[in-house]
Amino acid sequence: MHERPETSLSVKIAAGLLAGLAVGLVASATGVPWLMRLAVGIEPAGTIWINLIRMTVIPLVVAALVSGVASIGDARRLGRLGVRTLAFYCGTLIIGAFVGLLLALLILPLAPIPADLAGSLRGAAAAGAREIAQQAHQVRGFRQFLLDLVPTNPVQAAAEGALLPVIVFSVLFGAGVAGLDERPRQAILSLADAVAAALIRLVGWIMVLAPLGVACLAAPVAARFGWAMLASLAAFVAVVLAGIILFGIVVYGGAVRLLARVGLVPFARTIAPAQAVGFTTGSSIAALPAMMDAAVRKLDISAPVASFVLPLGAALNRPGTAIYHTSAALFIASLYGISLSGAQLAIVLSSTFLMTFSVAAIPSASVFTLAPTLLAAGLPVEGIALLLGVDRIPDMFRTGLNVTGHLTAAVVVARGEGEAIG
Repeated sequence: MHERPETSLSVKIAAGLLAGLAVGLVASATGVPWLMRLAVGIEPAGTIWINLIRMTVIPLVVAALVSGVASIGDARRLGRLGVRTLAFYCGTLIIGAFVGLLLALLILPLAPIPADLAGSLRGAAAAGAREIAQQAHQVRGFRQFLLDLVPTNPVQAAAEGALLPVIVFSVLFGAGVAGLDERPRQAILSLADAVAAALIRLVGWIMVLAPLGVACLAAPVAARFGWAMLASLAAFVAVVLAGIILFGIVVYGGAVRLLARVGLVPFARTIAPAQAVGFTTGSSIAALPAMMDAAVRKLDISAPVASFVLPLGAALNRPGTAIYHTSAALFIASLYGISLSGAQLAIVLSSTFLMTFSVAAIPSASVFTLAPTLLAAGLPVEGIALLLGVDRIPDMFRTGLNVTGHLTAAVVVARGEGEAIG
């Protein structure tokens, strides 16, 4: 990896994030009216910045995938890329589910919830059960997930922001382009390459505003929720954050160092801007343009590999959700005084693995996809209402971990393809 201006950008983004959090937390703690209005009032500026990023996502995915798949040409190499990418994502999802389960089994008994507090929390959960039931009803099952993979109208799927059907269409279209004669194939490739290059340049300009945008998104979150809201659910939040941090350092750190043979510090510095976007927005899709920029321009990963691995990761890979689901299931069981058997724990693990593929790439979507896991294990679904109130903070860390995982997969797969990482 080369020393480039992204180092200073990472520092600026970190400063913007800390400044926004500081303003929001001070406003929440002091309750000063003008400071609270300031912290909440700057949110539209952050929304505009994230909308600038989101408007590049679908065209960038289509252009990059068509170009990448058509450039690969060889169906065997494309299949090899797919197998390596899915094996990495599925393997880390399983590990994440185990990490969340193990930490919950170890940590939650150390901080038991007093009976009176547990009763109050259950009462609060029951009050929010209607909203949870409505939202959980909209969660796609695994069968519907498979049916939705192939879009009947790719333009409509793109307009709705449904990334996975767009990926399927783009891969198939790119394979079709690869089978054309040289002249039309090169014409489409040149157009796709030019569109992708222009969009990556545009993302570079948008990222100049990242410190301000991140600050404007972080401040209202901290002001509205504050740290006080975590008090009653501190043990659960601690389990989730501990699992995310441990997983990121051991699993992804080990993969970067041992499988990709890349230095951890340079890698962390390079991916920091993309992590910051995911952290503050709670959306891997919103961070996708920044991930593409980091992979192609800064890590020197080839466009075919980056354009295949990263969009697929943004659509499917959510180890943070796996950690969250298993931890949440055990927390709700303890809240209601339910002791889970070995069979129930196995159901929690298997349901978590399947439901992570149905999580929409939007903030707090992981909370509602927890419902099928709880139902399968025989646990009260209304307990989700408690988690929703404090989910924004774990959600930011979950998405930051997911973004790290997408880029880790990119360097691991690229190294497996014999590429020299920058």
